[in-house]
Amino acid sequence: MHDLILKLSRMIDRSIRYQTTKSFFRSLLTDTNYPYKKYFDWFMIGLIITSIMILIFSKSGRLPGWLIEIDLYFITAIFAVEYLLRVWVSQDIHKHILATSKMTNPSKKDYYLIPLKKRLEYLLSLPALIDLIAIFPKFRIIRLLKLYHYMHGTSSLFKALTRKRFEFIFLGYMLLGVTFSFGTVFYILEYGVNENLGSYLDAIYWAFVTISTVGYGDISPVTDTGKIISMFGIIIGIAMISFVTSVMVTAFSERFDELRNADNLNLVSKINRAVIINGYGHLGMTIARKLQLRGLYEPVIIEDDEDKVTRAREDGYKVIRADGSSAKLITDLYKGNNIEAMLTLTSSDIDNIYFILNAKSVNADVVIYARMNQHNLRRQYYATGVNTILEPYDVVDSKALSYLTRHHEEDKKGIIFFGYTHKSKHLCQMLHKKSIEVTIYETDSERYESAKRDGFVNVVQVDEEQQEYLEHIKMLKGYIVVCAMKEDAFNVYYAISLRSGGFEDEIVALSDSKEDNRKLILAGVSKIFDMYEESAERFIELIEKKESS
Repeated sequence: MHDLILKLSRMIDRSIRYQTTKSFFRSLLTDTNYPYKKYFDWFMIGLIITSIMILIFSKSGRLPGWLIEIDLYFITAIFAVEYLLRVWVSQDIHKHILATSKMTNPSKKDYYLIPLKKRLEYLLSLPALIDLIAIFPKFRIIRLLKLYHYMHGTSSLFKALTRKRFEFIFLGYMLLGVTFSFGTVFYILEYGVNENLGSYLDAIYWAFVTISTVGYGDISPVTDTGKIISMFGIIIGIAMISFVTSVMVTAFSERFDELRNADNLNLVSKINRAVIINGYGHLGMTIARKLQLRGLYEPVIIEDDEDKVTRAREDGYKVIRADGSSAKLITDLYKGNNIEAMLTLTSSDIDNIYFILNAKSVNADVVIYARMNQHNLRRQYYATGVNTILEPYDVVDSKALSYLTRHHEEDKKGIIFFGYTHKSKHLCQMLHKKSIEVTIYETDSERYESAKRDGFVNVVQVDEEQQEYLEHIKMLKGYIVVCAMKEDAFNVYYAISLRSGGFEDEIVALSDSKEDNRKLILAGVSKIFDMYEESAERFIELIEKKESS
């Protein structure tokens, strides 16, 4: 018998017709992306509604007999066939048998017990039991629950609730325990005294109605102790309802995010020229805004942070709330073959590198431009196969260097920096290499020492509360002042202090916080080199250059 089953399994595995037929029905019954499934779903929804309507109107006795027979035989037969098909496609037993035959000395248990257990698990699952019961005409009302299969939103909510099965199981035990405890106490206290309490079942009924806070009023306590018990039951019932509500809201909220993601993924495939942006920080926000204003490309945001997801949705973008390291996500995105480029712009180099590797593993031809945050990781970035990397401060440095060099050549005067910070450090070093006079004013002792170690001679450590150095700078002519403190609030302070004191030459600010740019302008800054604005323009240039080439 075993040899016959093994031979039959090999025949089935080699049969193209069998595999094609089973694949067709599996897609028709379970694959929401299968193009013909929606027609099948509408057909089955129509049968369910027809069956229920026939059941309702048959109670009046006014329906013709042939219509009732259609429901009893034809519609029932379709539901029976559908149930058998679902059982068939739920598992490929022959594949398990063939895989087990390749093992060393497999037992009969290995061959048959595991697939039998999996098949039994499916048969005893709630959807399968509903399908089975709905076949029988006597339980036709159960067919309403079959809508779970055909209405994607309903099935999604059901799946959301099944994910919280531990919480609901705990709640079920708690509900049974509390109901029977209160019912028993109520029965002992009120039986023989309360004329509405005729049996133990009445007591359990009263406990359940009270704990659920429904309170029909047909049975109510008459003793003082019974009334006290009722009050405790109502309080516990409110707590349990709150618990159920909390669990359901959490489950639905999580599922709605998944549904929204799925909907956005489907919409991405219909976009003409999509640009995927991984990370909705300041840089991602700036690029998305510029892309939207130009109207040539449509940004799609990938973000996992809840606050950033909310902000991106409020800004009107299509947002996929997910981790960019998901290979399935990248695969789904590239189904439409309409993505112009992908940008990974998070502040974590590790996350950016992992995103690139993930995308390249799915599609080696994907065009990816990345933000690099640390200079020493350039080699690791290029090892991933990334097309281009941009270090935001480098972008600002190159433009600011050209601007300051031109000023020096025209006026033959030096440049004053407020702050030897991450904004200005590299720029100061490039100017120093060009033998351009640089004077640095720094309030932090550690950054002051750092500038000294890097070879700068004109470094002055100042006290924020003392302003003598500002009075000196106000008198200088032909100098350019660069505000590059770590906090833009200090840059605003220095700019407005110089302007209010009569400094008439140029003040430049290096900014990495677009919210403060307006304040800098009001404070009297002549020109702002914004890290995000400049980097965003450069990223967009790369996308446009790639398309034109």
